[in-house]
Amino acid sequence: MIKFDRVFKHYDKFIYLFNLNKMDEIKDVLELQGDEVVLDIGGGTGRLADYLSKDCQIVYVLDESKVMLSKVKANKKVLPILGDALNTNFDSNSVDVVIMSDVLHHIKDQKKLIEEIYRILKKDGKLLILDFEKKHIKIMILRVFEYILFGKLYFRTSKEVINLIKNKFTIAKFIDKKYYFIIRGEKNV
Repeated sequence: MIKFDRVFKHYDKFIYLFNLNKMDEIKDVLELQGDEVVLDIGGGTGRLADYLSKDCQIVYVLDESKVMLSKVKANKKVLPILGDALNTNFDSNSVDVVIMSDVLHHIKDQKKLIEEIYRILKKDGKLLILDFEKKHIKIMILRVFEYILFGKLYFRTSKEVINLIKNKFTIAKFIDKKYYFIIRGEKNV
């Protein structure tokens, strides 16, 4: 069973309950122009994709959980894809923006993930990572809760994430909200 299959019915409620809904901030940091092809890795129920779809060409929601994807409101601009973030099956240089919101800490092989993202992004492609500061007290509590639900997690500090991506991406924006952070990287060519 995929980890998120257990929680798909309550996932969006959980996000709102714990104030993890940062869609406005993500949209502001992305600075979408309206013509982008966006890939939301680990996009789950498609909540963020639906929100962003008005401001881009198309949003693909890539997730390994079929039941999470069953909640996506698919249409011409939001397309769910069952798949693996480490091997997306997207063509090289085919995506303008990759988003990972509340995702990175669930993926063990983060270096391979960054390689795959770099491969599929176009020349001036953007990578947005929203994740949680592993040493913040609020997140320590969240980590225990998520560990109970999902097992081993791979949280990093914002500095560790920057170090993870800095060889492939120029850091264009960094927003430190104490318990979470947003990083927008732009692909180095």
